[in-house]
Amino acid sequence: MFDFVDKPEYWNERYRNSKANWDMKSATPIFIDILKEGKIIQPGKIFIAGSGKGYDAVAAAKFGYEVTAIDFSSEAIAFSQKLAAVDNVRINFITENIFTLDQSFENSFDVVYEYVTYCSINPERHEEYIRKLSSFIKPGGKLIALLFPVENVEGGPPFGVDPVEFFSIAKNFLILEQSTKIINSIKPRKGREVLQVYSKLT
Repeated sequence: MFDFVDKPEYWNERYRNSKANWDMKSATPIFIDILKEGKIIQPGKIFIAGSGKGYDAVAAAKFGYEVTAIDFSSEAIAFSQKLAAVDNVRINFITENIFTLDQSFENSFDVVYEYVTYCSINPERHEEYIRKLSSFIKPGGKLIALLFPVENVEGGPPFGVDPVEFFSIAKNFLILEQSTKIINSIKPRKGREVLQVYSKLT
């Protein structure tokens, strides 16, 4: 039913025609807070899923993380590469479908970061997606999942996100450490986002 979101051309067209209405044109304030505080995660190897135009990837690189960022929209990656060049940071950008990444990525990252990708993929692939993200995390590593939009949404994308559903899947692979709505959301997203932090058993 939602197979169209599995095709990169759908997302390329949205980027080309300024229909990327999820794009804040800057790094995510909540993610910046996490990077600055250094309490939940600390510099290491980070994987950014569905990295879009790369604002969060560049922010992580500036805070000393070794960043790998993936998006299967070539339009998004091209913008990201230019942004990284302007900010003079080194990032490993990958233009590929996250579901097709091979086993060489397994147990490779200290942190995996998810924001507005879960709400964009085919809902029928939610379990497959979380399992994939979990496989990338080193034992003892973390998943930072910023869930949005936490509400019922007709149609999509974005598709509405249920934090309980996310947890019910993630608990099969990871341990929930934190789940909160008390976060530094931008005004249009206040009350519509939930931060969940998971760890992977050593």
